[in-house]
Amino acid sequence: MGYTEKHELWKKRVKDRKLLRELLEMNEDQINSAFYKELEFGTAGIRGIMGAGSGRINIYTVRKITQGVAIYMQNHGYKKVAISYDSRINSELFAREAAAVMTSAGMTAYITPTLMPTPYLSYAVRRLATDIGIMITASHNPSEYNGYKVYDESGCQIREEAAKEIAEYISQVDAFRVKTHSFDYYLKRGAVNFVPDEVTSDYMAEIDSVCAGKRAELKVVFTPLCGTGYKLVPQMLRGLGSEVILVDKQSEPNGKFPTCKSPNPEKKEALKSGIKLLKAENADLLIATDPDADRIGVAFMDGNKPIILSGNEMGVLMCDYLLRNYGGNKKPLVVRTLVSTDLVDKIAFEHNAEIRAVPTGFKYIGEIINNLNHSGEADRYLLGFEESQGYLIGTHVRDKDAVVGAKLMAIIAAELKKEGKTLGDRLNDLYEKHGYYAHKQFSYRFEGSAGEARMKELLEFLRSQPLTQIAGKNVTLVTDYAIGKDGLPKLNMIRYDFAGGNVIVRPSGTEPLIKIYACSHLTPRQNDKILHQINVQFSEIFA
Repeated sequence: MGYTEKHELWKKRVKDRKLLRELLEMNEDQINSAFYKELEFGTAGIRGIMGAGSGRINIYTVRKITQGVAIYMQNHGYKKVAISYDSRINSELFAREAAAVMTSAGMTAYITPTLMPTPYLSYAVRRLATDIGIMITASHNPSEYNGYKVYDESGCQIREEAAKEIAEYISQVDAFRVKTHSFDYYLKRGAVNFVPDEVTSDYMAEIDSVCAGKRAELKVVFTPLCGTGYKLVPQMLRGLGSEVILVDKQSEPNGKFPTCKSPNPEKKEALKSGIKLLKAENADLLIATDPDADRIGVAFMDGNKPIILSGNEMGVLMCDYLLRNYGGNKKPLVVRTLVSTDLVDKIAFEHNAEIRAVPTGFKYIGEIINNLNHSGEADRYLLGFEESQGYLIGTHVRDKDAVVGAKLMAIIAAELKKEGKTLGDRLNDLYEKHGYYAHKQFSYRFEGSAGEARMKELLEFLRSQPLTQIAGKNVTLVTDYAIGKDGLPKLNMIRYDFAGGNVIVRPSGTEPLIKIYACSHLTPRQNDKILHQINVQFSEIFA
């Protein structure tokens, strides 16, 4: 069925007035964009723009996805599901639709009574012993996006086999024939359960147990970027002894994200208001969490200059601190993603720790924790991180956790302050010892069906005609992960190594982007030059 036929069908069958009005007002390009393909379900679930259409996130597609997950649960004898949601527009609506569909399918559904962070959902799955977890979130995407993530009984995002099976069931569901009553109907009859309050206190107790007894007597500016970190992170920081100053207009949940177009703590623009307050209050630290509170951003003042730490820099600081203070007698384990900095490998080697590199996606780190747990070695796990500012210290969840990540960064900053040093000073100490590592990420956007085709074409070009020079340096090694390597799954990713650095190319799993991860580890001046040349070179390739 073509996109025009799908559009006509939706116009006939949609009952929701707002979505129907949107369908009636669509032009040809909008129809194509909304219907040219179905939402694709994978290990990271689904993420897309909200609106009318089979390729958009709306109540009908949420019901369809949930029905597919329910069929999967029925076929595996599963009975219980935990559901939560972030601060985005329609997130609570979509979570309640999911709960209603699950209840109608005979499942026992637990839903959070209010919005909560993604890592909290991972914890709730484990704490309530549910078979499946569902989180309505689009993480740090712009406000027009929403998404749907599925977790297994360990609190880890589902594996490839489960995702494929669920995707097959979803494809067989007619979005307009999912039978269910309203959420309120089930709530009045006691058929839907709210997650008990003690789950939250137990989760925070787990956070307290990480670096137990440590203090962080700092003045901290905090922004949840209008998201789910608005209560738990300030509570945690105050428990450490910090004075917490909230960023006005970002301190309460708001799915429109009025103060920043993209609520991504990786982006300088998202931290603009926080940095302004950091200066005005002469505070020690700025901490930001994204809308579902699984990523953090950190900044501090170096004299009159604000310094924003990258995801790699925070990972290096955490790795260094934990290995120096909590290495223990057993060989400690640090896990990073393949696109994260190699510098932690050197730090791990110095402390006789094991380092493992895994594909992008925190589920791979969660799986390693599961395996350690099964073998009785969970106490070896020290840190998992990805350069996109996601971290997990402790084994209380199986996903990145900005609440515990913010705790560790505050503790590190506080201990350095007592020594008369800053986070930047400690980084420079590590660079002096191990080399001046500099990293830069470049992204290239390809919208719509034409953009998707262009992305595939460009990646195939880089495979069929590998680059021989990058930034004027000869490429010494090309690694195509699509053919499988070192026991890893096949990945749509290419790595180019050259003397003093490397470049990794991969498409985003959640947005229509090709991402370039560039690294240079020569002198600071040489690093700046090489990273600039890499940007110019790939901008020409992807023009």
